[in-house]
Amino acid sequence: MKKIVLFITVSVIMLMAFTTTSFAQLPLRVVVNGNRVNFPDAEPFIDDNGRTQVPVRFVSEALGAEVSWEGSIKTVTISQRDKEIKIVIGKKDYTINGEKNLMDTEALLKEDRTFVPIRFVSEGLGARVEWDSAVRTVYIDTREKGDIKDDTPKDGSIIEEDGYLVPNDTNIIIAKARDSKVVETYISINFMRPNFEKQIEDLVFALENKFGKDIANEVRKHVEQKKSRWHELPEKYIYVEKTNQYIWLRRSITDSISVDVLLPGYVPNTGQYDDVIVEWEN
Repeated sequence: MKKIVLFITVSVIMLMAFTTTSFAQLPLRVVVNGNRVNFPDAEPFIDDNGRTQVPVRFVSEALGAEVSWEGSIKTVTISQRDKEIKIVIGKKDYTINGEKNLMDTEALLKEDRTFVPIRFVSEGLGARVEWDSAVRTVYIDTREKGDIKDDTPKDGSIIEEDGYLVPNDTNIIIAKARDSKVVETYISINFMRPNFEKQIEDLVFALENKFGKDIANEVRKHVEQKKSRWHELPEKYIYVEKTNQYIWLRRSITDSISVDVLLPGYVPNTGQYDDVIVEWEN
C-alpha cells in the first residue's frame, strides 16, 4: 500500500514538473488590439533586465506607426500622428517628442534587426500594455475599453492555430506542448483580457471542431462558472472517447483559465498510458 501511495505521489510531482517546464518553453507572443503579431525572421525575447525585446518594425507597424533608421547615429525613430519616439541603440535614455525619458534596459541590434523594449515604446505611443506570464504573451491595446467589442474585426475568417480552428481575431492562446510526456496542447483564456465572453465562444468553436459539440459544451458549462477574477474554478477532467484522451481544466484561483489537452492514452494522475507505466526521464 505504501508503495502505491509513493508511486502516485511521485507521478503527480513529475506531472507538475513537466507541465511547468513546458510552459516555460512556450514562445513569446505579442498581441496588438486582439491580433497576434507575426515575426517572420527574428523572435522576441526577454533580456537580462526582464524586459520583452521585440523587432521594432513589426510591432510599430501593427500600432499604426512608421519606423525609420539612422545608421550613422544608431537611432531608430517611431512616428505616429503627434508622437515621435527616438531610441539610440545601447542607451537607456530616449525621447518622446523631444522630452527625455529613461528606460531600465537598452535597445539593441540582434540578427540584423533593431530590438526595442516593447513596453516603453507602446506606452510612449499611448497604448496599454499587459503581460500574461502564464502564456508568455504581451497584450497591447490602443482602443478605448468601451469600444473594444465594436472594433474587433468581423470578417469571419478562420485560421488554424496549432491544429485548432479559431476565428482570425481570436484572443485565446493555443500552443503545442514541447517535450511534455503528459500534455499535447495548451489552451488559455483569461478573465482580465478584453471580451471574456468571446474568448469562451472561440474556445468552444476550437474544441467543437476538434472533439465535437458535446465535449465543447461540457467545457463551456465549466468555464462559464468563472464570475470574477478571484472566483475559484475547480479542477475537472473531461474524457474524449473518440480520441482516447482527456481535457484537463486546471483549478483556477486567479484570472487565467488553463485548458490542457492531454496526450492520447494518458490516464490523469497515474503516470500511465492506459496500462503502460511511463518511465520518467531525469
